[in-house]
Amino acid sequence: MDDDDPIYTVEQARAMLPLIRGSILQLAVERRRVDDAHDALHHRLHGGGGGGPREQARLEAVNTELRARVRDLLDHLESLGIVIRDLDEGLVDIPTLRDGERAWLCWRLSDPTLDYWHTTHEGFSSRRQL
Repeated sequence: MDDDDPIYTVEQARAMLPLIRGSILQLAVERRRVDDAHDALHHRLHGGGGGGPREQARLEAVNTELRARVRDLLDHLESLGIVIRDLDEGLVDIPTLRDGERAWLCWRLSDPTLDYWHTTHEGFSSRRQL
């Protein structure tokens, strides 16, 4: 965490949860599309598909576009100071202050609301209830 990263109150972070949740869910969809497109390109490159050079170029373009979508979603969250710790779990840390010290508000997709935090020197296993 850098000194110029944004800092959020618990209320501000909770208000951002719909945006964070939507971004995490969209990332899961886009990652699946990337995996499928990668598999199709891999299959094509190893002689399993027809269509010639045009089809290969199309598949490469699709792969590039999908990877850019994933990168854009990740960049957007990062621009807000949100750190994705585990994309499969939808685990994120949101910068905050606790007792005047920098800390992380800790949330994952399966959490109904934002109820946990941990210091910047700890991780998920050390999270404590707010």
